[in-house]
Amino acid sequence: MKPTILLTRAWLLLLVALVVLTVAGCKRPQRLLSTDQEIELGREAGDDFEREHGRDRDQRRNEMLQRIEGRIENVAEPPDYPYDFRVLADDAVNAVAFPGGRIYFYRGLFEALAYDEDQLAWVGGHEAVHISRQHACRRIERSLGYELVIQLIFGKDTAGEIAGLVAGLVLQDYGRDNELEADRMGLEYTHAAGYDPTAALAVLEKFSEIQGEDPSDVELLFMTHPGNTTRSDAVKSYLRQRGWSGSYFRP
Repeated sequence: MKPTILLTRAWLLLLVALVVLTVAGCKRPQRLLSTDQEIELGREAGDDFEREHGRDRDQRRNEMLQRIEGRIENVAEPPDYPYDFRVLADDAVNAVAFPGGRIYFYRGLFEALAYDEDQLAWVGGHEAVHISRQHACRRIERSLGYELVIQLIFGKDTAGEIAGLVAGLVLQDYGRDNELEADRMGLEYTHAAGYDPTAALAVLEKFSEIQGEDPSDVELLFMTHPGNTTRSDAVKSYLRQRGWSGSYFRP
Protein backbone atom coordinates (compact mmCIF):
# COMPACT_ATOMS: atom_id res chain seq x y z
CA MET A 1 0.00 0.00 0.00
CA LYS A 2 1.30 3.45 -0.91
CA PRO A 3 2.51 5.68 1.94
CA THR A 4 0.14 8.47 0.84
CA ILE A 5 -2.87 6.15 1.19
CA LEU A 6 -1.70 5.05 4.63
CA LEU A 7 -1.23 8.68 5.64
CA THR A 8 -4.69 9.63 4.41
CA ARG A 9 -6.31 6.79 6.33
CA ALA A 10 -4.36 7.73 9.43
CA TRP A 11 -5.66 11.29 9.20
CA LEU A 12 -9.22 10.02 8.76
CA LEU A 13 -8.93 7.78 11.80
CA LEU A 14 -7.51 10.67 13.79
CA LEU A 15 -10.41 12.87 12.71
CA VAL A 16 -12.96 10.27 13.77
CA ALA A 17 -11.22 9.84 17.11
CA LEU A 18 -11.22 13.59 17.72
CA VAL A 19 -14.91 13.90 16.88
CA VAL A 20 -15.84 10.95 19.10
CA LEU A 21 -13.82 12.29 22.02
CA THR A 22 -15.26 15.76 21.60
CA VAL A 23 -18.85 14.55 21.58
CA ALA A 24 -18.31 12.02 24.37
CA GLY A 25 -16.66 14.64 26.56
CA CYS A 26 -19.59 17.05 26.35
CA LYS A 27 -22.61 16.86 28.59
CA ARG A 28 -25.01 18.00 25.87
CA PRO A 29 -25.49 16.17 22.55
CA GLN A 30 -23.44 17.92 19.89
CA ARG A 31 -24.40 18.57 16.30
CA LEU A 32 -22.30 16.84 13.65
CA LEU A 33 -23.46 19.14 10.85
CA SER A 34 -23.13 22.90 10.74
CA THR A 35 -26.17 24.93 9.68
CA ASP A 36 -24.55 25.61 6.30
CA GLN A 37 -23.88 21.89 5.77
CA GLU A 38 -27.45 21.06 6.80
CA ILE A 39 -28.86 23.56 4.28
CA GLU A 40 -26.60 22.36 1.47
CA LEU A 41 -27.38 18.71 2.17
CA GLY A 42 -31.12 19.42 2.17
CA ARG A 43 -30.88 21.27 -1.13
CA GLU A 44 -28.93 18.48 -2.81
CA ALA A 45 -31.34 15.83 -1.56
CA GLY A 46 -34.34 18.00 -2.45
CA ASP A 47 -33.08 18.55 -5.99
CA ASP A 48 -32.72 14.78 -6.50
CA PHE A 49 -36.16 14.20 -5.02
CA GLU A 50 -37.66 16.88 -7.25
CA ARG A 51 -36.11 15.41 -10.38
CA GLU A 52 -37.72 12.09 -9.52
CA HIS A 53 -41.24 13.46 -8.96
CA GLY A 54 -41.32 16.56 -11.16
CA ARG A 55 -42.28 20.13 -10.33
CA ASP A 56 -45.90 21.26 -10.58
CA ARG A 57 -46.27 24.65 -12.34
CA ASP A 58 -49.99 25.23 -11.81
CA GLN A 59 -50.43 28.96 -11.15
CA ARG A 60 -53.20 28.65 -8.58
CA ARG A 61 -51.36 26.12 -6.44
CA ASN A 62 -48.04 27.90 -6.62
CA GLU A 63 -49.44 31.34 -5.84
CA MET A 64 -51.33 29.98 -2.83
CA LEU A 65 -48.23 28.20 -1.58
CA GLN A 66 -46.09 31.32 -1.98
CA ARG A 67 -48.53 33.28 0.19
CA ILE A 68 -48.36 30.60 2.84
CA GLU A 69 -44.56 30.45 2.66
CA GLY A 70 -44.21 34.21 3.05
CA ARG A 71 -46.32 34.26 6.20
CA ILE A 72 -44.98 31.08 7.82
CA GLU A 73 -41.29 31.90 7.27
CA ASN A 74 -41.74 35.21 9.10
CA VAL A 75 -42.85 33.46 12.29
CA ALA A 76 -40.87 30.19 12.20
CA GLU A 77 -38.18 29.93 14.85
CA PRO A 78 -35.26 30.05 14.45
CA PRO A 79 -35.67 32.34 11.43
CA ASP A 80 -32.26 31.65 9.86
CA TYR A 81 -33.38 28.83 7.54
CA PRO A 82 -34.13 29.76 3.91
CA TYR A 83 -37.64 28.29 3.77
CA ASP A 84 -38.68 27.28 0.27
CA PHE A 85 -42.16 25.79 -0.32
CA ARG A 86 -42.63 23.91 -3.62
CA VAL A 87 -45.38 21.88 -5.31
CA LEU A 88 -44.60 18.42 -6.68
CA ALA A 89 -46.28 17.07 -9.82
CA ASP A 90 -47.46 14.02 -7.89
CA ASP A 91 -51.06 13.18 -7.02
CA ALA A 92 -50.17 11.59 -3.70
CA VAL A 93 -51.66 13.25 -0.62
CA ASN A 94 -48.53 14.16 1.25
CA ALA A 95 -45.98 16.79 2.26
CA VAL A 96 -42.35 16.42 3.27
CA ALA A 97 -39.70 18.68 4.81
CA PHE A 98 -36.03 18.44 3.94
CA PRO A 99 -33.28 19.71 6.27
CA GLY A 100 -32.43 23.37 5.89
CA GLY A 101 -35.75 24.78 4.69
CA ARG A 102 -37.07 22.96 1.58
CA ILE A 103 -40.70 21.81 1.96
CA TYR A 104 -42.60 19.91 -0.74
CA PHE A 105 -46.39 19.79 -1.03
CA TYR A 106 -47.66 17.02 -3.27
CA ARG A 107 -50.22 18.14 -5.83
CA GLY A 108 -52.82 15.73 -4.46
CA LEU A 109 -52.78 17.46 -1.09
CA PHE A 110 -54.44 20.57 -2.54
CA GLU A 111 -57.34 18.55 -3.91
CA ALA A 112 -57.73 16.53 -0.71
CA LEU A 113 -57.94 19.71 1.38
CA ALA A 114 -60.19 21.48 -1.17
CA TYR A 115 -57.66 24.29 -1.60
CA ASP A 116 -58.41 25.52 1.93
CA GLU A 117 -55.56 27.93 2.66
CA ASP A 118 -55.90 27.68 6.45
CA GLN A 119 -55.59 23.89 6.31
CA LEU A 120 -52.64 24.01 3.93
CA ALA A 121 -51.02 26.66 6.14
CA TRP A 122 -51.15 24.35 9.14
CA VAL A 123 -49.51 21.63 7.07
CA GLY A 124 -46.79 24.14 6.17
CA GLY A 125 -46.39 25.14 9.80
CA HIS A 126 -46.19 21.50 10.86
CA GLU A 127 -43.47 20.78 8.30
CA ALA A 128 -41.60 23.99 9.19
CA VAL A 129 -41.38 22.75 12.78
CA HIS A 130 -39.65 19.58 11.58
CA ILE A 131 -37.04 21.89 10.06
CA SER A 132 -36.71 24.39 12.90
CA ARG A 133 -36.50 21.60 15.50
CA GLN A 134 -34.08 19.70 13.22
CA HIS A 135 -36.03 16.45 13.46
CA ALA A 136 -34.88 15.11 10.09
CA CYS A 137 -31.35 16.45 10.44
CA ARG A 138 -30.80 14.74 13.77
CA ARG A 139 -32.09 11.46 12.37
CA ILE A 140 -29.65 11.79 9.48
CA GLU A 141 -26.83 12.43 11.93
CA ARG A 142 -27.79 9.39 13.98
CA SER A 143 -28.12 7.15 10.92
CA LEU A 144 -25.06 8.22 8.95
CA GLY A 145 -22.94 9.32 11.91
CA TYR A 146 -19.30 10.29 11.61
CA GLU A 147 -19.05 8.81 8.13
CA LEU A 148 -21.25 11.66 6.95
CA VAL A 149 -18.93 14.26 8.45
CA ILE A 150 -15.86 12.66 6.86
CA GLN A 151 -17.56 12.51 3.45
CA LEU A 152 -18.61 16.14 3.64
CA ILE A 153 -15.13 17.27 4.65
CA PHE A 154 -12.99 15.09 2.38
CA GLY A 155 -15.32 13.89 -0.36
CA LYS A 156 -15.68 15.50 -3.75
CA ASP A 157 -19.30 16.48 -4.36
CA THR A 158 -20.23 14.14 -1.54
CA ALA A 159 -23.45 15.94 -0.65
CA GLY A 160 -24.80 14.87 -4.03
CA GLU A 161 -23.63 11.29 -3.58
CA ILE A 162 -25.56 10.81 -0.35
CA ALA A 163 -28.64 12.76 -1.46
CA GLY A 164 -30.60 9.56 -2.08
CA LEU A 165 -29.90 8.31 1.43
CA VAL A 166 -31.00 11.63 2.91
CA ALA A 167 -34.24 11.65 0.90
CA GLY A 168 -35.01 8.13 2.11
CA LEU A 169 -34.48 9.14 5.72
CA VAL A 170 -36.68 12.25 5.61
CA LEU A 171 -39.56 10.20 4.18
CA GLN A 172 -39.60 7.91 7.21
CA ASP A 173 -42.05 8.34 10.08
CA TYR A 174 -40.80 10.87 12.63
CA GLY A 175 -42.29 9.09 15.61
CA ARG A 176 -44.69 10.10 18.35
CA ASP A 177 -42.78 12.85 20.14
CA ASN A 178 -41.60 14.63 16.99
CA GLU A 179 -45.06 14.53 15.41
CA LEU A 180 -46.84 15.83 18.51
CA GLU A 181 -44.30 18.63 18.82
CA ALA A 182 -44.79 19.52 15.15
CA ASP A 183 -48.56 19.50 15.64
CA ARG A 184 -48.36 21.77 18.68
CA MET A 185 -45.78 24.23 17.36
CA GLY A 186 -47.48 24.12 13.96
CA LEU A 187 -50.52 25.61 15.70
CA GLU A 188 -48.31 28.40 17.03
CA TYR A 189 -46.84 29.13 13.60
CA THR A 190 -50.26 29.06 11.95
CA HIS A 191 -51.80 31.40 14.51
CA ALA A 192 -48.85 33.79 14.46
CA ALA A 193 -49.03 33.90 10.65
CA GLY A 194 -52.65 35.02 10.80
CA TYR A 195 -54.31 31.74 9.83
CA ASP A 196 -56.98 29.77 11.66
CA PRO A 197 -55.11 27.21 13.81
CA THR A 198 -58.25 25.14 14.34
CA ALA A 199 -57.94 24.09 10.69
CA ALA A 200 -55.50 21.46 11.98
CA LEU A 201 -58.51 19.43 13.13
CA ALA A 202 -60.00 19.45 9.64
CA VAL A 203 -56.70 18.19 8.22
CA LEU A 204 -56.47 15.34 10.74
CA GLU A 205 -60.13 14.45 10.14
CA LYS A 206 -59.55 14.34 6.39
CA PHE A 207 -56.61 12.00 6.81
CA SER A 208 -58.57 9.75 9.13
CA GLU A 209 -61.21 9.58 6.43
CA ILE A 210 -58.68 8.78 3.70
CA GLN A 211 -56.94 6.21 5.85
CA GLY A 212 -60.24 4.47 6.56
CA GLU A 213 -61.09 4.29 2.87
CA ASP A 214 -57.85 2.83 1.57
CA PRO A 215 -55.01 2.52 4.08
CA SER A 216 -52.85 0.34 1.85
CA ASP A 217 -52.73 2.52 -1.28
CA VAL A 218 -53.06 6.12 -0.08
CA GLU A 219 -49.86 7.85 0.95
CA LEU A 220 -50.71 9.57 4.21
CA LEU A 221 -49.34 12.93 5.19
CA PHE A 222 -48.60 12.09 8.80
CA MET A 223 -48.49 8.29 8.60
CA THR A 224 -50.43 6.55 11.41
CA HIS A 225 -48.18 7.13 14.39
CA PRO A 226 -49.11 8.22 17.06
CA GLY A 227 -52.64 7.97 15.62
CA ASN A 228 -55.06 10.59 14.37
CA THR A 229 -57.39 10.36 17.37
CA THR A 230 -54.54 10.89 19.81
CA ARG A 231 -53.30 13.81 17.77
CA SER A 232 -56.73 15.41 17.42
CA ASP A 233 -57.23 15.17 21.18
CA ALA A 234 -53.80 16.75 21.75
CA VAL A 235 -54.58 19.57 19.30
CA LYS A 236 -57.92 20.29 21.00
CA SER A 237 -56.24 20.32 24.40
CA TYR A 238 -53.65 22.82 23.21
CA LEU A 239 -56.27 25.02 21.55
CA ARG A 240 -58.20 25.11 24.85
CA GLN A 241 -55.01 25.90 26.74
CA ARG A 242 -54.25 28.83 24.42
CA GLY A 243 -57.88 29.97 24.32
CA TRP A 244 -58.01 29.80 20.52
CA SER A 245 -61.21 29.16 18.59
CA GLY A 246 -62.04 29.27 14.91
CA SER A 247 -64.12 27.85 12.11
CA TYR A 248 -63.32 24.24 13.01
CA PHE A 249 -63.36 24.30 16.82
CA ARG A 250 -64.91 26.42 19.56
CA PRO A 251 -64.00 25.34 23.10
